[in-house]
Amino acid sequence: MRRKEATHVHRKRHISNRHLSDKYYYAGEHETVTDIRLTQYNADVLHTTEVKKGTSSFGKLVDPNKINWFQVSGLTDSDTITRIVKEFGLHNLDAKDILTPQHVVKIEEYANHVLIILNSSYYDANMEIHSEHISLLVTGNVVITFTESNNPVFANTMKALESDMLNLRKKGSGLLLAFLLNTIIANLVETASKVEEMLEDIEETLLDIKSDQGNMGSMIQQRRHEYMLIRKNSQPLKEQFPKLLRTENGIISPDMLPIYNDLADQLQFVIQTTESCREIISSLVDLYISNNDLRMNAIMKRLTVVSTLFIPLTFLVGVWGMNFKLMPELDWRYGYGIAWGIMFLTGILTWIYMRKKDWF
Repeated sequence: MRRKEATHVHRKRHISNRHLSDKYYYAGEHETVTDIRLTQYNADVLHTTEVKKGTSSFGKLVDPNKINWFQVSGLTDSDTITRIVKEFGLHNLDAKDILTPQHVVKIEEYANHVLIILNSSYYDANMEIHSEHISLLVTGNVVITFTESNNPVFANTMKALESDMLNLRKKGSGLLLAFLLNTIIANLVETASKVEEMLEDIEETLLDIKSDQGNMGSMIQQRRHEYMLIRKNSQPLKEQFPKLLRTENGIISPDMLPIYNDLADQLQFVIQTTESCREIISSLVDLYISNNDLRMNAIMKRLTVVSTLFIPLTFLVGVWGMNFKLMPELDWRYGYGIAWGIMFLTGILTWIYMRKKDWF
């Protein structure tokens, strides 16, 4: 009952976020309580603190001499999300995009802001694929990440900060944004490659006609669903990504372009992999149908063989079952045994004939 009520609430939120309003709600399915952490760093200092949602001003927490990374996990507190977005110079409608997981992937550039709305894909321990709505807001030396759950999506980025990878702590917010995007794109690469690998395993199974193929149809359908999810998350991002390769906003400096070009290459790899998956799925469907036809033909062939073996026997039984008075073999002492011998010999000869003809 609770699940139905939650679904009903989510559906109401989903509808409300499709219309212009003064207030928007989280329209997803995660129930993670909103939590905020602030990581501040420069070349000499790196520390992380918890931020209370009731803080009077998030802007006052910003240190102008450091890069300030706000990590917001959980979008259930829509009022806090909206307040953060508006406090850092964006519109109420931008908060709606962040609170709506069904929103299209986009990269929006303003005078001093960059807002990125996208989705990440990943497999859990049970090999079930998940998609998580993620938003990135960059303005000056402030980077804000919004995630639906408290999964450690950006754990690798935090490790990179701790080890000062690529002089991350000595660079601006544009490099931090690159590391965040790299984490998301790496997940897309990993999931796309995994789907392609599983499709190839299905192909090997289907090519082995003797293998058990009872659930291949449902497996192909499941892989197709996963492929479509990854394609939905990656294709629009690839189309939007060139917007980040311009340096007019001052967030991405020219020396960072090789890193962003590498991210674009990884996105291209994801697109190519999904296209490969699409072609494999198409061929697998044809192969699966063909195998079903072959199995059906084999069954029909066996049934035909059985029927052919019994046709002459049925003929003999029909002849001897007629009630004519002048049928000498019916009164013959050895007629019964001879009849069985003729029927047995007829069946054997018919079987040998079909075997030589390679009918089965």
